[in-house]
Amino acid sequence: MIGANEISDRTELRALVDAYASAVDTRDTARFLSLFVPDARLTIHQPGATTPVTFTGHDELPGALEPLSAYRATMHLMANHTCELAADSARGETYCLAHHLRPSGDGWEDLVMVIRYGDRYVRPEDKWRFAARDVRIEWTELRPASVEPLSF
Repeated sequence: MIGANEISDRTELRALVDAYASAVDTRDTARFLSLFVPDARLTIHQPGATTPVTFTGHDELPGALEPLSAYRATMHLMANHTCELAADSARGETYCLAHHLRPSGDGWEDLVMVIRYGDRYVRPEDKWRFAARDVRIEWTELRPASVEPLSF
């Protein structure tokens, strides 16, 4: 039987995952950093790349947001969050469809990334934070997109 503390922890961890998506999509660097412990690590693995890109600590983590300036907008849709709890630490996995709107020729395109996050969480001072986040881009696809008003 799941206890009240476990339900609360799972809810807080899911809120952390969702806050990450929101901070990334709004390019809110201060909020983004607040989700990580000071010595946290974020590693990005791309399909076909032999070496991942890693950002360690609050000094380097904002660099993970810099490539997003190439996009007019992004939207990270988080799903399938699972986690294993152990007192004040946990491990988790989250699926994500990340949309990246950018110019293409005379129009727009949506670069969609299928992402799997592997996380290590810690709870210093009664608030869950990321200790490590592995961003695994499984595959990508391009879709035509429009920013024109819809006629209703």
